[in-house]
Amino acid sequence: MNVEIIGDREFITSVQEQDGVWVLMAGQSLYALQAEGGRGLPVWSSAEKAEVFAEKLSQKGLSPVFVPMSNFLGAAWLGSSSLQIVDVLVSPRYGQESLTYTAEDLRARLKT
Repeated sequence: MNVEIIGDREFITSVQEQDGVWVLMAGQSLYALQAEGGRGLPVWSSAEKAEVFAEKLSQKGLSPVFVPMSNFLGAAWLGSSSLQIVDVLVSPRYGQESLTYTAEDLRARLKT
């Protein structure tokens, strides 16, 4: 079994158990990256993992915020045309490539 499959299973199980994901926010601003056709949204399975990532960035004032699964999968987040989320980066670590899903693929994985 490869590391990507293990990482996928751990992430999916963890966020389903806690019924949500963690994102980084600076006040009302969402931390996201440019992606082809929209934005890439980093998400984590714990506040601690998000904090470790935020500490390595030059952008100050980022804090982990919990997003309940019903909101995350709905029109407010992954289904939002204004946020333009096309990719979701799963539990990224600074300086390392992360497991990446399209927004639609992740929605399908989390609904099962």
